[in-house]
Amino acid sequence: MSNFSIQVYKNLNSNKPPEISLPPHLPQSDLTNPTLINIAKDLFTENGVLLIQNLFSQDLITQLNQSFFEQYNSYFEDQDHTDALEVGVKRKMVTVKFQTPFNHPDLYGNPLLIHLIEGLLGKDFVLGSFGAVIALPGAEEQHIHQDHPALFEDEALNIQLPSFAITVVVPLIDLTPATGSTQVWKGSHRLSSTAELENKNLSVPFVSTGSCYLMDYQLWHGGTPNISHQVRPILYIVYYRSWFQETVNYEQQLRVSITQNEYQKIPENYQFLFARTQDLLKFSHFLSLQENSQLPANTSDDQLTASAQVDKLSKLAKLALSEYGMEHAGLELISHGENTVFAVDVAKGLIEQENSRYSSSRFIFRIHRPNYLPISAITSELSWLKYLSQEANLPVPEPIPTLEGRLCTWGKFQGLPEPRVCSLTRWLNGDSILSEETTQESQLLQIQSVGRLLGQLHDHAEHWPIPEKFTRPRWDWNGLFGDMAGYSNDGLRVWELTPQPYRNLFARVSRQFQEMVVLLKEDSSQFGVIHGDFWAGNILINQDQIGIIDFADCGFGYWVYDLARFLNDYISEPDFLLYLDQLLNGYSQIRPLPEASLAQIIGFITAQYAAYGLWQVNRAQDHPSFRATLEVELEETAAGIEQLMSFI
Repeated sequence: MSNFSIQVYKNLNSNKPPEISLPPHLPQSDLTNPTLINIAKDLFTENGVLLIQNLFSQDLITQLNQSFFEQYNSYFEDQDHTDALEVGVKRKMVTVKFQTPFNHPDLYGNPLLIHLIEGLLGKDFVLGSFGAVIALPGAEEQHIHQDHPALFEDEALNIQLPSFAITVVVPLIDLTPATGSTQVWKGSHRLSSTAELENKNLSVPFVSTGSCYLMDYQLWHGGTPNISHQVRPILYIVYYRSWFQETVNYEQQLRVSITQNEYQKIPENYQFLFARTQDLLKFSHFLSLQENSQLPANTSDDQLTASAQVDKLSKLAKLALSEYGMEHAGLELISHGENTVFAVDVAKGLIEQENSRYSSSRFIFRIHRPNYLPISAITSELSWLKYLSQEANLPVPEPIPTLEGRLCTWGKFQGLPEPRVCSLTRWLNGDSILSEETTQESQLLQIQSVGRLLGQLHDHAEHWPIPEKFTRPRWDWNGLFGDMAGYSNDGLRVWELTPQPYRNLFARVSRQFQEMVVLLKEDSSQFGVIHGDFWAGNILINQDQIGIIDFADCGFGYWVYDLARFLNDYISEPDFLLYLDQLLNGYSQIRPLPEASLAQIIGFITAQYAAYGLWQVNRAQDHPSFRATLEVELEETAAGIEQLMSFI
């Protein structure tokens, strides 16, 4: 240690949080002194809050202040922002981009902080989020809260848990009684949810720039009013344990915003902090959308916003509809997801044959996703639909051929880099069963009818003479987790793009699924042409008749795969076993149940969850809507898998 004096205020008999006061210009080597680190660790563990005075240089804070007020002044107006979270009256939380001067190891990698956080969260901790909370002049007192709900229902266990996330608050202006600060209840990170907060533990730390305070993610706290005329921005850096996954706070913005170029500037010995972020950096085009407020004129299609993509595709649709003699038809977007789907409206009476099963004036026009299934596979899907609608007489979409008799066609538009496969089907009348208000009795009858329809589909599939050139995906292990993982043609790339810890979790599911299906036979008692996406959202009811739409994922698979796909939306319902019984009751009225594979139904549902997660990763590469929701979808998918695996 040098001759500098470090003062420690434990404040054991005071409402004030513990404080470590560092002298200005303290040598960096003194910041890693084991005695200092251990003292800081013990104080934080006991109190859940710790002030550290003079940790950052004034030169650094001045740069951060100037840059923040220049770059983020658009948030200084009291109005809504799509990329900011309202955390109180005149109080916003925004993500700050990791770029000069914020991309500075003296800020996120201060030696004292790094050694202290490692002692509290473990060696493999990560930087989980980075941003700012802006309290505008007139900001009112914030509600008292914890930054994250308890991890377990057992309160006794939660109270004993060590810290799983820690927030470091770095003020960019002096925090005074006028500008406000944060009121904290020291020790409250160890209170049960029913315990009352006591004023004897309440204090408000007013600190000058260059100082900071640390708060446990379970500490009760709340921002105080800003009665000054100044904007009060405070930076926050949140460090996570390696296993911790945030479930709140980031509904509208990124946790960390960093480009590959900025990541390269991070010293190698600090790159471990950005382990999760580095996984996200692999997503194609993700960063360019964060880095540029305007896209260049020659932006490729997968960099466009969703609305810009739809605009181009609607123009392609109008041109392609001339192949069906419908060039003057009206178009209405239904969805822009896996495929881009439009409702096509023509004058009533244009189609001679009318059938109450189908609309006489409305059709479905699909522009199929590029670089996935070849036109031969899409033609095969439509051949299967033609058989089911015309010969089997089942309530499914009926394909409409082009004027030249083809089941699908190529659509071209100058603004798109490649032609797209297009197809047209009749509009199947009916309402989604999800929108039906039903009693439990009528719902059970519906599910039984759903089971009968699925039994009919499988029965016709078993006896249909499959055409020689029929080609569709196989929803076996290779289709879900191998070469076609993520519903792609490059499963290995999808796995590489999947960030940790989701990749490890999905790999566990993959191994279990592989071990499970190796015991099942691929004969007609277990395996055949399935719908592939047989969930409630694709099921319609029309005058008590159940119909099914969206055969885009039809292919070869186990019969139980379709049963599992329907049931995975009910797996958490208290009446799940009752729904299962009714579904199987209806199915068995048509054909024998696939007994050998039924015992593995939870395993199939779990596999579908993981396959869905990989699909989200894949689609995030070229679809802005999937990019925007990817992190939330992965978190929810992982939570579902963990719950399901506890049943296996």
